[in-house]
Amino acid sequence: MKASTLANKFFAVALWNKLPAFLQKSISMVWAIVYRWKISSLFIRFFCNRYELDSVQLELYRPASGSKKYNSFQDFFTRQLKHPVSAHVRDIISPCQGFVCENGWVTDFDKVEVKGRNYTVRDIFEQWGEKITSGYFFMNIFLHNHNYHRLHSPVSGTVAQIRNISGHLNFLRPWLYDRKSVSTPSFVNERCMLEIVDAKARSWFLTFVGGMGVGQIRITEGLQVGSSVMAGDELGYFLLGSTCCIAAPVELKKFGYLQKIDVGDSLLANELPVQLHGQLQARG
Repeated sequence: MKASTLANKFFAVALWNKLPAFLQKSISMVWAIVYRWKISSLFIRFFCNRYELDSVQLELYRPASGSKKYNSFQDFFTRQLKHPVSAHVRDIISPCQGFVCENGWVTDFDKVEVKGRNYTVRDIFEQWGEKITSGYFFMNIFLHNHNYHRLHSPVSGTVAQIRNISGHLNFLRPWLYDRKSVSTPSFVNERCMLEIVDAKARSWFLTFVGGMGVGQIRITEGLQVGSSVMAGDELGYFLLGSTCCIAAPVELKKFGYLQKIDVGDSLLANELPVQLHGQLQARG
């Protein structure tokens, strides 16, 4: 393990994760405010060099502000796709770009103890976990700093519920935890949850998990309970750091630990990922 990773792990587990939630949020909010300052745009070039984001990849995006150039680092971080994710009504696609931390049937995962309480992946979805039967498939996707941080609908359907859950802003980076505990932050961190009911009356559950530095998790303007969405439609976005968890009523494609995935890749079991909007490279 690299010295920098060891240092991050110590800071995360021994220091940051032990802070009370209100202090984590206060520090993260200040961080988010700084990244909205115009001068923070000077950090973009260094950031792109650090994560090897070249001009070909950046050409896929436009500033979130609608300006011709990025006005701040936050404007860059919440960048939008120039072209919508193209998907068919029956498609099942990845809602985001990132790295797959866990995936499999919900019964495949052991209980995890956090501060004396046992959790299962169903607990990530709070009360909705009671609806998640053994026939559901679970996936946890970590979005690294350099990834595209907007989230899209994995299926076509109707938004049945939206809920916000208050909590901590613990570190999300999976390599800072044991493989069996990689979803631990998703049990206790701040979350925004959506239930989408598809044309077959099946419920799909998505949870957007905030981590260190997240000032806010925002739902896309105009999206509300009762809204119809197509596979690929935008659902929301993060202001720094994030994880997306999915509970699907069908079997999804299996991915290896920390395997890269792109928004729009097919999640249909036994199918190879298909890039629907362009070739993005996840680096770092």
